[in-house]
Amino acid sequence: MSMLTVNTKKDGAKLTAEVVGRVDIMTAPQFESDVSSELEGVSDLVLDLKQLDYMSSAGLRILVSLQKTMSAKKGKLTICSPSADILDIFTATGLMDFLNIEQ
Repeated sequence: MSMLTVNTKKDGAKLTAEVVGRVDIMTAPQFESDVSSELEGVSDLVLDLKQLDYMSSAGLRILVSLQKTMSAKKGKLTICSPSADILDIFTATGLMDFLNIEQ
C-alpha cells in the first residue's frame, strides 16, 4: 500500500508543498492534484522533498510537467532537500540539469 501526504502552505505568490512518503503509479495522481489545485496565482513553487522516500517515473513526469507549467507562467520551481536516493534518480534521468535543486 502506497502512502503519500502533500502538505501545502501558501504565502502570497509562494506555494510550498511538503511531499511525504512515496510518489509512485498509485499516488502520482494525488501528488499532481494536490499541487496543481493550488497553483492559481503562484509564481514561486517550492517542493520540499526531505521526507520523500521514493519517486517513480510517474512522479518524475509530474515534476517535468510542473517545471513547464511554472516556466510558462514566468514563475519558478525549486526542489528542496531531496534525499541521496532521490538525487540519484534525478542524476540517472538527466533531470539534475533541468530542475532547480537546492540541497
